[in-house]
Amino acid sequence: MLSTFSQTAAHADGRFLNDQELQGLEAYVESFAARTQTYQTLSSQADELVLRSLRKLAQTHRQEVVTHSAKCKRDMDFALKEIARAVLLDEPEGFKQDFSLWMENITRAVHTNNAASRAYRCLKAEICTALPANHAALVTPYLDELITAFSGH
Repeated sequence: MLSTFSQTAAHADGRFLNDQELQGLEAYVESFAARTQTYQTLSSQADELVLRSLRKLAQTHRQEVVTHSAKCKRDMDFALKEIARAVLLDEPEGFKQDFSLWMENITRAVHTNNAASRAYRCLKAEICTALPANHAALVTPYLDELITAFSGH
């Protein structure tokens, strides 16, 4: 949001913003309460969401979870922090450029991209179950971005 506002203001070059330029700012302001609540929910429930996701994944891929659970949990906790920040600030492009591509490169380098894709699908299911629909709708595009990156599509 702040980067969007800064870019819009910089392009205004001493003039008033027009209606189209103000629409993005207005949409953000209207969604601020939901973004804040989603951020707070992810902050307070991240550990539980990740653990439930890993338990679900263990039902079908037990050995992967046993072998990689500590690193996977750490990475998923970090991902939820980054997603919460991106939701709050409404920065999908920053998330993609700064985090998603970085995670994709790491998982490919250590050959865990398929396992990561499965884990984040489980996390997405947990998010959709645990959060109100309007809050989950703010989070799932970021999870979809990661899943797509891990899947190589």
